[in-house]
Amino acid sequence: MKITFPLRFAAAAAASLLSVSAMANDKAVVSAAFKSVFYLPVYFAEEHGYFKDEGLDVRIDVASSSTNALAAVISKSADFSLHGPEWTAISFGRGAPVKVVGGTLNRLGVWLTCKQGFAFDGFKSLKGATIATGAMPTTSSSAFIKLVKNAGLDPKRDLNLLEVPLGNEIGPLSSGQADCAVLYEPGASQAQAQGYKVVSAFSREIGPYTFSAISTRQDIPQQVSRKFVSGIDRALKAIHQDPAAAVASGLKLFPNLDPAVVRASVQRLIDDGVFADSVAVPEQALKDALQTQIDLGNLDRIPQDGKWLDLGYSQQISGKTY
Repeated sequence: MKITFPLRFAAAAAASLLSVSAMANDKAVVSAAFKSVFYLPVYFAEEHGYFKDEGLDVRIDVASSSTNALAAVISKSADFSLHGPEWTAISFGRGAPVKVVGGTLNRLGVWLTCKQGFAFDGFKSLKGATIATGAMPTTSSSAFIKLVKNAGLDPKRDLNLLEVPLGNEIGPLSSGQADCAVLYEPGASQAQAQGYKVVSAFSREIGPYTFSAISTRQDIPQQVSRKFVSGIDRALKAIHQDPAAAVASGLKLFPNLDPAVVRASVQRLIDDGVFADSVAVPEQALKDALQTQIDLGNLDRIPQDGKWLDLGYSQQISGKTY
């Protein structure tokens, strides 16, 4: 049967629409625990078009806590979340269909900052000092206590620990109540800008530690997960290759912070190895992170069901260059 011109045109138009539809980007929402310099890789990837290059349109939401970020994934209001892997392990153990598919921070982003006049010579030299720490349970304080114990000190007997709400650790330094403070970023760089000295990077003291990971639901299509993980992987590698671009991204992300603090904060995260080299998650780094949370009482045990981890693709692309 001969097809008339209008029918041929309609058929061609329909085929064209199907082709455009097939080429349309997938979409995903990522929920970050906080708007923090720690989550710069996802903002960097979005800003530089890495997700779009993979065929993925990404929207970034801020959840205000790790549990809220993962809850958004579980409730299907987000597809991915960025936070410590322990929260995914906890939720998986309670029956939530979640898993970890890659890492973003594979060293602990915590620093010890002291008054200029304080003579720090290793953690043993802290004996008798007053240290401001975040109120327990929190990773920064737990890691500090571990390092103090490793130095042969008894935290309760040999130190005066001054616990304050997270984000307020600099206060006791400024008021003269504390000799040193255990800080995340940008706190460490803010303290340094105020004249205090950073004397220890926990990333170097403790070594590999999965501080933040990429989590998602079990039902997210593999192609979408791989596109998101690839975008983050490219961002992590670009951050290390071009620190100036990372700093520029940080300045855009935090326009209300002192630019000098933002620059120092981003550079410190690079120099001290907190930003991972790739999305791969070293096995021992993950175990150490989870054991810390078990010690804190946040996690009962490491899940034995391997379904909560899906790290094959992140490992596969860890050596990829862009």
